[in-house]
Amino acid sequence: MNLDIYAARSAQEIIAKTNDKTSKEVENLITKTLGVLQENGVYACLLFLYSSDRGDNDIGGIIRINLISILENINKTPPNGAESKDMLRYFGDEICIDLDILLMTKQLWEQTLIYARYGAKARG
Repeated sequence: MNLDIYAARSAQEIIAKTNDKTSKEVENLITKTLGVLQENGVYACLLFLYSSDRGDNDIGGIIRINLISILENINKTPPNGAESKDMLRYFGDEICIDLDILLMTKQLWEQTLIYARYGAKARG
C-alpha cells in the first residue's frame, strides 16, 4: 500500500484549510509538531496538538484533525467528534498498543508534516 499519496493529500488539506493564517505561523506550528512527534512519539504529538489548539479552525486543530483522519487509510477509524480524553484513550488502546500500527502512524504523520511544512514555505 502506497501511503505517500495519503500523506500528500492530507498535507495539501492542512495548507488549504490554513489559508487565512500567515505561512510563517503555519510553518512554525507544523515544525514544532514535527519535533514533538520525532522526539516523543505519536501520543505526545497528539497531546501537544490538543494543548496548542484553540478550536477546530485554529492551526493546531486543523493539523490534529487531518492527522487523525489519515488513520482511516490504515484501517483504523477513530471515533468521530470524540472529546480529547476519548481520543487519547482510543490512541492508547488502539494505536500505541500495536507496534506495527504505531510505527506506521508515526511514519505517516512525519511525512504529512514534512509535506505540509514545505507547502507552508511555498505558500509564503
